[in-house]
Amino acid sequence: MPFNELIERSRESRYRLRGFRLIHTHIKNPNLTHPDLVTLLNERLDLIGVLELKDGGIPGRFQIAHIVPSNPEGEMWKTINYADLGRVDINLEEFIKEIEHEFESSYIDHGGTREKEGVFLIGFSTRSRAEAQESLEELTELARSADKVVLDKTIQTRKQSDPNSLIGKGKLEEIILKARQVGADTLIFDVELTPAQVRTISEETNLNVTDRTQLIMDIFAERAKTSEGKIQVQLAQLRYMLPRLTGRGIELSKLGGGIGTRGPGEQKLEEQRRRLRDRIGKLEKQIGELSRRREHTRKQRREQGMPTATLVGYTNVGKSTLFNALTSSGVIVENKLFSTLNPTTRRITLPSGREMLLTDTVGFIRNLPKELVKAFRATLEELGGSSILIHVADASDPLVEEKIDSVERILETSGYDSIPRLLVFNKMDSASKEAVDRLRRQFNAPIISALNKDTLISFLERLDSEIGRLAFYKEKRESSSFYLEEIKA
Repeated sequence: MPFNELIERSRESRYRLRGFRLIHTHIKNPNLTHPDLVTLLNERLDLIGVLELKDGGIPGRFQIAHIVPSNPEGEMWKTINYADLGRVDINLEEFIKEIEHEFESSYIDHGGTREKEGVFLIGFSTRSRAEAQESLEELTELARSADKVVLDKTIQTRKQSDPNSLIGKGKLEEIILKARQVGADTLIFDVELTPAQVRTISEETNLNVTDRTQLIMDIFAERAKTSEGKIQVQLAQLRYMLPRLTGRGIELSKLGGGIGTRGPGEQKLEEQRRRLRDRIGKLEKQIGELSRRREHTRKQRREQGMPTATLVGYTNVGKSTLFNALTSSGVIVENKLFSTLNPTTRRITLPSGREMLLTDTVGFIRNLPKELVKAFRATLEELGGSSILIHVADASDPLVEEKIDSVERILETSGYDSIPRLLVFNKMDSASKEAVDRLRRQFNAPIISALNKDTLISFLERLDSEIGRLAFYKEKRESSSFYLEEIKA
């Protein structure tokens, strides 16, 4: 049986080796070659060994190598040399068990279990390493929110991306070897890969390949509990998938020829595209109906004259915790990104006795996939009907200013930047005194802890004041408009 077929039939699990040992002979070179060691890593063999053959077929030196867990020295394997076969003094069964135990301990140290998928993260930037590092940290949180185990990560900066492999063939080979060493199941790239890049990278490895966009959509799909949320996520996933059917003709083989004919592969591809377009069209109609229903609800609220406020902000800044504290609601709160997908609205009473409606919405994130923005337009339209947007930021986040800017850019590109906003810093109980003092000096904004209701009093008073001011100007505009109509009459 060919070696590659034998390997495919062997066992493999999270932190175990393949259960195969490869021994072969070298006539001239008594040492393992680089291709030998690459095979050891790529296939996660128990051991690989080479036996030197001297003149007349006499056995000479014997060398073996095995994989080692990730280490500060950057070693991927360890070699052991013997002068001849008779000096081999290893109990191979116990030796391999010890190696697998080291891998298991390393996997568990990273938070892994048998059920969790191990991933290797790749950051990339054409500008600066600092930018790539910052984005990679966020990708790490995204992966953990998706219940993945981050086994290792790396960053690649280039003047321009490689159109085929993004990071270049040499770097890709290095990353694949490192990923195999740590026992990763999946490579996750911190950018949106093109269909051609996915295909090229997938051809180089038997690991799963995904990107930032797909990871975020997977998280949304997991968090979607209501029929509305599921519709929006499914629409985003199908829109993402449709262009990625392009270029699969190689795999589906065009057997037909001549003008006006198609091979079965191309026909199959077009049929898949047509089904996707039909499904997208149906989901878009459902989203349109959701938008109309929400607009009808917003119109009723406007007619009642009740002010409305919507919580916005970066994901995982504590919007839902604040919403629960202000409304005594039970919106699900988790220390995970995108724990809230569907908007929830409740009535609250401000210190002046004025009533208003408060809405909790999905959190934002930098480089939010455009497919999700389009699919969640029914949800984002809630912002458009707001009297004021309450922008919640995390006082304990060292990158809080950058994330405030990210949210502001999303509001601007979505067309909601003209709506009045009130900035409030949450999680003051987790922030240092120096950070709180700096934010207090830099921003004219309330600083609170949603877990401490005593800190919410000044925030509610500020919100009450802002709502009152907006109501005053609204009445003034309406009375001025009425006065001008009277003059014209």
